[in-house]
Amino acid sequence: MTSPIDFAHPYVLALMPLACLPLLRRRGDALSFSYIGWLPVDRLGRAVGMVWRGCAVLAILAIVIGLAGPGRSNMHVLHTGTGAEILILMDRSSSMDDTMGRQPIDSRGMSKNEVARRAITRFVDDRPNDRFAFMMFGISPIPVIRFTANHAIIQDAIAGTGIGRGMADTQLDRGLRAAIGQFDGRRYDGHRAIVLVSDGGARLDAQARRDIEEGLARNQVDLYFIYLRSGVYSPDLRAVAANDTSAEAELHRFFLTLKSPYHLYQANDADAMAAAMTDINRQQKYQVSFVEQLPRQDRSPYCFAAALVFCAFLLALHLVQVRSWA
Repeated sequence: MTSPIDFAHPYVLALMPLACLPLLRRRGDALSFSYIGWLPVDRLGRAVGMVWRGCAVLAILAIVIGLAGPGRSNMHVLHTGTGAEILILMDRSSSMDDTMGRQPIDSRGMSKNEVARRAITRFVDDRPNDRFAFMMFGISPIPVIRFTANHAIIQDAIAGTGIGRGMADTQLDRGLRAAIGQFDGRRYDGHRAIVLVSDGGARLDAQARRDIEEGLARNQVDLYFIYLRSGVYSPDLRAVAANDTSAEAELHRFFLTLKSPYHLYQANDADAMAAAMTDINRQQKYQVSFVEQLPRQDRSPYCFAAALVFCAFLLALHLVQVRSWA
């Protein structure tokens, strides 16, 4: 979608009358001749003079307009393809720095954070038409990147989770409510999903449960929970007992009561994590169409390029100008 031309520095346009200077008569380049009546009509010289003045006027105009910073703001582009709007909500608590599937004292394998980071990176690469958002949570939610079609920014944000240590606590309820809030007020352009990646659970109070259930339903969001097990000390949510009172089991039982679609993936190692992301990739194949707002498009380089061309013509005309009858 196009938008009218605007100027970053419109006050510079006040210098445009300077373009009239080449049209003023100049005597400095005149050559003395005893009787000009003997001279033939110089049609070529007059044409060259008109071209010279025209190039000079246009060069000054191009420079002034370029300095004013022409461009287009509020431009939009329509994207269509097969994909979805997906928010990745990643646990960044200190427990995610422990080794995947082994005791914390065993450092032979990759950490849960690294396993998740690699799988999510491949997932983003495989979905070029998606709009992604990325959030982390620990003690509090951290909205890193809001929804964008720029996957390079998302990849940088994912890679940044490997720097430093994780936070001391996991407030999953605050992270999930903040993630749902990212969809509020957005136009529904296609299928939506939240991919929650965590190695723990949470005991949600009644208000948090209502907020999560109503928010998912209101924004039509599917919930995918990728649960990273930490060996035998973490409950098996696929075979959770009715009397299991762990935070992970209670969270899973609450998710099962949601009216919105909910999918559980349990990963004990890197292969299971990769398989979970592959299955989500397979499921989220929908026709989507969304409008992306582009940053301001600066057109001043085109003006300066045009001024350079006109100045080159002026230089060429100056080289062929006759300066003496001798």
